Amino acid sequence: MCGICGIVHRDAARIVDERLLDAMRDVMTHRGPDDAGSLRNRGAGLGSRRLAILDLSPRGHMPMATPDERYHITYNGEVYNADVLRRELEDRGDTFRSRTDTEVVLRLYAERGPAMLSLLNGMFAFAIWDTRERSLFLARDRLGVKPLYYTTDGDTLLFASEQKALFAAGVAPEFDSACWEEMLCFRFVAGEATPFRHVRRLLPGHFMLWKDGVSRTTRWWTLHERAAACEPIDPDRAVHWYRETFDDAVRLRRISDVPVGVLLSGGLDSSTVAASLASQSGAGVASFTVTFEEAGYDESALARELVTKWQLESHELRVERGALLLRLIEASWLNDEPLAHGNELHLWAISEYAKPRVTVLLSGEGADETLGGYVRYRPLRYPGLLGAGRAVVPALAGALRLDGRARKLSRLLALGTNEASVLFNTCEVLPPDLVPLGMQPAARFPYREAVLAEAKRAYAKDLVRQAMYSDQHTFLCSLLDRNDRMTMGASIECRVPFLDYRLVEGLASLPTNTLLAGGKPKGLLRAALGDRLPATHLKARKWGFGVPWADYLRNVAELREVVESLPRLAPIVDGPFERAALGRTVGAFLAGDRHLDALVRQLVLVALWHQACVAPGGGVRPAVGSARR
Repeated sequence: MCGICGIVHRDAARIVDERLLDAMRDVMTHRGPDDAGSLRNRGAGLGSRRLAILDLSPRGHMPMATPDERYHITYNGEVYNADVLRRELEDRGDTFRSRTDTEVVLRLYAERGPAMLSLLNGMFAFAIWDTRERSLFLARDRLGVKPLYYTTDGDTLLFASEQKALFAAGVAPEFDSACWEEMLCFRFVAGEATPFRHVRRLLPGHFMLWKDGVSRTTRWWTLHERAAACEPIDPDRAVHWYRETFDDAVRLRRISDVPVGVLLSGGLDSSTVAASLASQSGAGVASFTVTFEEAGYDESALARELVTKWQLESHELRVERGALLLRLIEASWLNDEPLAHGNELHLWAISEYAKPRVTVLLSGEGADETLGGYVRYRPLRYPGLLGAGRAVVPALAGALRLDGRARKLSRLLALGTNEASVLFNTCEVLPPDLVPLGMQPAARFPYREAVLAEAKRAYAKDLVRQAMYSDQHTFLCSLLDRNDRMTMGASIECRVPFLDYRLVEGLASLPTNTLLAGGKPKGLLRAALGDRLPATHLKARKWGFGVPWADYLRNVAELREVVESLPRLAPIVDGPFERAALGRTVGAFLAGDRHLDALVRQLVLVALWHQACVAPGGGVRPAVGSARR
């Protein structure tokens, strides 16, 4: 698990600037504090920061080369089936110098080229330089667990695990104001685009081949195609298949030469991971839980029940209110983009707290998107009722003073079509909410619309599956980016067993009535693994990893000052807003208008991100003291 970067020039005689390459590499020291390496070769340079997980010896040093020195790799990730793949290579005559998965990936590429990607079960983003062809191969895992960004400048391509590494090489961190509507509605810029004008992301399940200044990107994994090609799972055996495959996914993610623990919120997903890990590892697995003083957000009582049942080693952390602002700023710097979920700083804080005890953590990301767990999916199961409700509910919403989920449903219905209800299913802020600020929203999001069109081809007329498929290609990406930046910000590797590709593809192939059987969210998960959990976990309402930001923004003095200053802060002051309207919005929020909570929170997060990453003087990691236990 590492931070990778590189510079390649079309002109082989152009020497890569060693200082720029080292600056790119070392701004990501948090991703790999254990070792640093670089390579310069005929107009190309590769850099690596290593977090040692497998084979802790110097034999794991990167960039790593094949014995003939033709191919060189800089690699970020873990391939969990590397031992099996290594044995197959050894059976064909290969010998290895290390026990790393890095060397396995490199040898597979030398033998098979891009076709080797389909053999890998893991999370990865890597670059391979071919010295003979002077070509660069960049690849990313199926679901985008590991990140990869790039930019082109004339005849030069630069790439890195984090955008800040590109900026360290002199790329200007210019805010792309065309992203305003998407950042406020969806909180995350999806697809290849980022909030920066000159920075692109390589999409999950894609690879890029660069040669002679020309790049070609290819999609190597397509979920609906893989689901269609899956060997059919007998619905009567779906529960057994899921239990068996999930446990194997956890087994693979136990592979490590450093201690492994689990992020335990107390919810169904992380508890299932913890129970599977403990059933295989025995008593004493280290668990890490964030607690809150606000009872409506604190799941620690549920977490403690699981700790007792499985004899976990329990560690709890509370981030005090006085640390919130500085931690928000540093989390923004780590994230490179505006924080999308509000719990990033808590994930970073618990990872930082875990680091002296473990180097690998397992977490529960991906269960909701693959098993249909979100409450917001439920209305989509009844398209006919949505149509009927669309004629009545929005008109009654004001009179009935709907709030919470009922209000969100009425607002989605008011958008006018089932397609819009799916497209904006993740949103707390909708395009019409931006009009009072003086914006003229277009309500057009080409990448998201293209994903939805693909979802409709895969699951015609099935709105729930369309929403799940869309989330797996958009919303889930933002969750995985959050996981990567916040855990790697503390030099922790985070593994996500729910996203083992065998589970993802198999679930995508199941009929909806099998996937969503049982009448409760994630019914298949409950049937397969629920017997390992305390009864209270199966009865508890769905929490999510919520944070009481509305309360903090109104009542924590430093944060309230940020809210009050919003109309004057960059980039908002230069944004597509009417200043008087912004002032009225801020005033109404501070006076207690809960309907503005999501919009104001996102404006605050954008402003703090701009301060940390874009503004003059930004881009330098803030110094923040550790949170108290």
